[in-house]
Amino acid sequence: MERVSIIQGKVPIIIVAPHGYDQDDQNTDLITETIANQLGCYAVVNRGWERADSVDFLHDKADCNNVNHCQEDVVREEFLEPIIRFKNKILNQDINCYIFYIHGMSNKHRHLSKDPNLDIVVGYGAGSPNSYTCDLWQKDFILTELNNTGIRAYEGKKGGTMSGWSRNNLNQYFRKWEYEPEVNSMQVEIIYELRREKDLAYLTADYLSIAIKKLSKTHTWSGNSKWLTY
Repeated sequence: MERVSIIQGKVPIIIVAPHGYDQDDQNTDLITETIANQLGCYAVVNRGWERADSVDFLHDKADCNNVNHCQEDVVREEFLEPIIRFKNKILNQDINCYIFYIHGMSNKHRHLSKDPNLDIVVGYGAGSPNSYTCDLWQKDFILTELNNTGIRAYEGKKGGTMSGWSRNNLNQYFRKWEYEPEVNSMQVEIIYELRREKDLAYLTADYLSIAIKKLSKTHTWSGNSKWLTY
């Protein structure tokens, strides 16, 4: 089995599953592939790199959400370079590129957040200082669309583990490593309950596809900017 699958697209969106192989992120590979197929967009799916503290390409070990790991030989060629190629292809034809990094979080986060209905956390680079990876209205738009469909979506709190702020977080690659202001990215953490079975994963992909498609066709928006954070 190939370690990384890529899907060619026609619209300026890339969906990425950094941990699609890991049990902790079960069915994020399926969600990523489904969104890409529904939208006709690009995708990069990790199907064989097992999350680890250090890279060992002979034993399929690497953390594909860690930019340092992604810069190492083999991991870069297989996983990071397809994202960069797709980004370049998009920006040669369009003025903006959207990237969504699909992750999984365990049901324990419902307990930790004290919200039994927590479904999704969207990270966009809130921190000290902020390193926003998308325009704030874009984050607000996605959260609005998800919550309107009944998905209980939070934003990643400032400096939180789900904010997508850390320098080594792949969400920051086009801000802190290669600066590409035309790239707008978000980290999407999905509760286990919404992906534990394939039918649920397909439904979750449907909701995300609808929200992402609407965002891609919207050029500016003013709406709710106050969200629960986690």
